[in-house]
Amino acid sequence: MNTDELANLWKSIEEVINAPTKKEAQPLVSRLKFQASQIKAHINDPYLKNKLDEVIIYAEEASGRVMNKLEAESYVQQSWYTFESGVKNT
Repeated sequence: MNTDELANLWKSIEEVINAPTKKEAQPLVSRLKFQASQIKAHINDPYLKNKLDEVIIYAEEASGRVMNKLEAESYVQQSWYTFESGVKNT
């Protein structure tokens, strides 16, 4: 996985997080899940695949108007850091 793919994936994650409503986030989440499925096809490590799934779940939870948005974003970033580090080291 190259840096451009990671950057595009992160951009999609940010779009989900920054969606103003859960309803507006849904098509963005669908696109993100599609991107992730393509990326996961090239990853052999089940742990990293799970981390990417975790990032998507947390991003969806952080979308729209939610209480503790900063905390939700923090979960996304923590899981993303683990995923990104793992992918770069393989």
